[in-house]
Amino acid sequence: MTYAQMLALARSKVRPVQLGEFDSTGVVAAVLEGANGKYYAGVNIDLACGLGFCAERSAAAAMVTDGERRIKRFVCVDVSGNLLPPCGACREFLLQLAPENARARYLVQEEPEREQELAELMPLPWFDWKEKE
Repeated sequence: MTYAQMLALARSKVRPVQLGEFDSTGVVAAVLEGANGKYYAGVNIDLACGLGFCAERSAAAAMVTDGERRIKRFVCVDVSGNLLPPCGACREFLLQLAPENARARYLVQEEPEREQELAELMPLPWFDWKEKE
């Protein structure tokens, strides 16, 4: 699957739903490509009590449920379909699933296509996820 196809899939998952006065879901969507070659989609769940979670973690939960922890590539989009980088909590979450995820690529810019490694967003790791020399 190309990045364009991953983006189309992520954008198709954006379906905002107001769950209550302060709660919503489907405002952000993510697609992860696992090292197993499968694709996993997820959406955010925002709850007023703070128990919600981001789209990347939703997609990662589906991936882990399928027995995979390693990510090759991922995309994340907002309600308007614009690319988003992972938030700090998601960066840490994805790295802790597998140290190899430091090399996971995510789409930064659509045209011209530009990607970046997750590791580039983590300047001071608190645990040793960097490859040993």
